[in-house]
Amino acid sequence: MQLSTPSFFVFFLTVWLLYWAAAQFRAARLLVLLAANGFFLAKFGLLYLALPAAASIDFLIGLGLSRSASNAARRLLVGLSLLMNLGLLVTPKILALRTGDRYSWLLTLSLSFYCFQALTYTIDLYRRDDDARATRNLFAYLGAALFFPVLVAGPILRLHGFLKQLLEPPSLTNSQAGRALLLIGIGLVKKLLIADFLGQNLVGRIFDTPTLYSGAEVLAGVYGYALQLFFDFSGYTDIAMGVGLLLGLKLPENFRQPYLSINMMEFWRRWHITFSEWLRDYLMESLPQRRRQFPLSSYCYSVILTMMLGGLWHGLGWTFLIWGALHGVALATVRLWKQARKGSKPTVWGKWVSVLLTFNFVCFTWIFFNASSLGNALAILQRIGSNTWSVDNLTLPIVLVMVFAAVAHCLPLKWLDGSAELIGRAPFWVQGAALAALVLIIQTISGRGAAPFVYGNF
Repeated sequence: MQLSTPSFFVFFLTVWLLYWAAAQFRAARLLVLLAANGFFLAKFGLLYLALPAAASIDFLIGLGLSRSASNAARRLLVGLSLLMNLGLLVTPKILALRTGDRYSWLLTLSLSFYCFQALTYTIDLYRRDDDARATRNLFAYLGAALFFPVLVAGPILRLHGFLKQLLEPPSLTNSQAGRALLLIGIGLVKKLLIADFLGQNLVGRIFDTPTLYSGAEVLAGVYGYALQLFFDFSGYTDIAMGVGLLLGLKLPENFRQPYLSINMMEFWRRWHITFSEWLRDYLMESLPQRRRQFPLSSYCYSVILTMMLGGLWHGLGWTFLIWGALHGVALATVRLWKQARKGSKPTVWGKWVSVLLTFNFVCFTWIFFNASSLGNALAILQRIGSNTWSVDNLTLPIVLVMVFAAVAHCLPLKWLDGSAELIGRAPFWVQGAALAALVLIIQTISGRGAAPFVYGNF
């Protein structure tokens, strides 16, 4: 069940009504959420109804970590959690690599985002982080670990903080409702009117058969993919955040105008924020390093290795490994540059040049990220360098959508707060009717329905 389809909103409306009817009773509220999580998983396949069993094991491991003082026992428990979750993460990827599409009907939902969330719980308990407390409420843990809006493509939740929200009595103000409905509306526009349009009419065609297009058209396709990926992924995040907010739950921000970054370090503070923070806190920090003796070289080694592993998470192939390595080397280069130029501040023109260079470097790496093979990536690069300038296949609607997307990406973030406040003043039934009308209008305009979310495959 995709978050951008009318069937999802019918499902969510039912969940919303039941959830708020039971809002004053914690057990009943959590049971509604558990039933919603189970139904959502079942829509992807009955096999996924076994996932609560894995989550229950992590719940028990959490209790063991909170009560055990033995370092050996604690290492054994966290090792069991790592083994189970990494097994859930890696097994489908290896199966897909070896069997192709033979079992794709069986595993229609990636478990990556669930696994990352589950590991935040057990690893934080193992490290004895100050905010980490093992919950004794199984229903609350299952509600948090399997929270349905984030299962497909995040954002990645830190379960300890999210559990605190679940256990508190929920509240929903007019302002919060207005912001939630605005986020959902923006997410639908991003997904259906920008990302899906560019994917169907430009990106897919050019990446599939780059030799049929001129260098200028292939370059436009690469820029189009950068916009498609951002608006697809951030559109999902907006919808998930809006759905969570309508349940009185605040989800973490995942994007903050990433294509306006002045370097790659800033890019990863703005792009897929919860994933980059997860890589930093749970992977990079766990790598063996010698920070005190060699802080700079330790950072460079660990960030390159971390990004290469992050690339392989997206897919077990050379293209993803190259993508991760390029980002890792770029991050290390920025760190070395900052170290060499301590105290120097870039000029206004220098900042804009840096933004332009960073954006084009990111687009260059997206070629490997989206290419079906290394040969496909090289063919795209060859066509870009062919010095052919025909633009016959770039229709006016494609150009207009790309320009609109670029402008929308650069709009001030404070405009969202002002718009949410304005919408929040309207009666709630007016807000709901407006959202329902928006869903139907967008579905009618988009025509072909919603394509699967790109990050739902990872």
